[in-house]
Amino acid sequence: MNDAPHTTGHRIDRDDLLARINLTDVLDALTPGEGDGRRRAWRCPEPSHPDEHPSVKVFTDRLGVERWRCWSGGHGGTAIDAVIGAHNMPVGDAMRWLADNYAHLEPLPRPPRPKPRPVGHPAPEVVEYVARCEKLLWTGSGHQIREWLNDRGLGDEVLAANRVGADPGRRFLPRPKGLPAGWPAAVYPALDPDGSLTYFQARLIQPPKGRCKYDNPASCWASNPRLAWSRSVGKHRERSDVLVVAEGIPDALVAAQLGVRSVGVLGSTYPDRRVAEQISQGARECGVERIMVCFDADDAGRTGSQKLTELLREQGDVVDELIPPTGLDLTDWAREHVDTFTAALLPQAPIGNLKTGDRPAASRNDRSLSIEI
Repeated sequence: MNDAPHTTGHRIDRDDLLARINLTDVLDALTPGEGDGRRRAWRCPEPSHPDEHPSVKVFTDRLGVERWRCWSGGHGGTAIDAVIGAHNMPVGDAMRWLADNYAHLEPLPRPPRPKPRPVGHPAPEVVEYVARCEKLLWTGSGHQIREWLNDRGLGDEVLAANRVGADPGRRFLPRPKGLPAGWPAAVYPALDPDGSLTYFQARLIQPPKGRCKYDNPASCWASNPRLAWSRSVGKHRERSDVLVVAEGIPDALVAAQLGVRSVGVLGSTYPDRRVAEQISQGARECGVERIMVCFDADDAGRTGSQKLTELLREQGDVVDELIPPTGLDLTDWAREHVDTFTAALLPQAPIGNLKTGDRPAASRNDRSLSIEI
């Protein structure tokens, strides 16, 4: 008999396995026994219990499952437990050993992984979830989340224009598996240039220890488009001469609140040729004259910003790489140094407080700007 566990890519159903096993045959293979018929008893399969006088008996529980019990040592369980004790196996290996040697089951195939949704086509459940979160933001249950957003510099006008919502948790908002788990969160929709929903990110207000601060939908509900376009508000609304490319939706909303067009890249590692092409196409369709790339002032942000800037220049775009003060993201920059922030993003603002970066400026199409505070 082969003692090696059977390794397959299939799932073995525990109840089906136990229903097909004769427990006395398994115990006979694992440990010495004495007697016949109903008088038969076995030594305990647990190595730590010598059980010189066999005291293991077999019985059937109220659910019809055969079980064993060692009446002198107190050990017991199903055939799976007997194999775990006798061979010192993990539970999965013990089940495969039984299936190979005693059950002769046809393994149950694993259900296929759900197919990812096409990019830009979220499931109806996602559309409904975002719509309900959008309504909840303006109710009593979303009040604390709205205050949290306001404290981060986002006013009600830009929140409403960009359909930002509140997820107060499962008590207020049931949802299927694969959508955010249910911790209170601000819900940032990802919109396409026409304002249609493509995706969303749930920003946990107080992430549990060890959890990422973002809880995104599974790809079977919505595939990550890597980009989220914002609707600008304020007195400079829909300026046609500049597009700000920020790292993340919240930073893009801060720029939109200033009145400039903006788009958020949903992660500093996402810039690639496809992302650059989409940004370039969107900029041209809006009549944008120049693009300003402004990622976080950390190592990951600088790397992503430089890569995206180079890719956009390859598309023929006029691009400025805008670097916030050291250690800040765009949101913090806007809150802590509003004057330099406004001057940097609004084309008509004086740029005396900007300085050329380390790279030489060969032309307007090749500038890297950092902020001097």
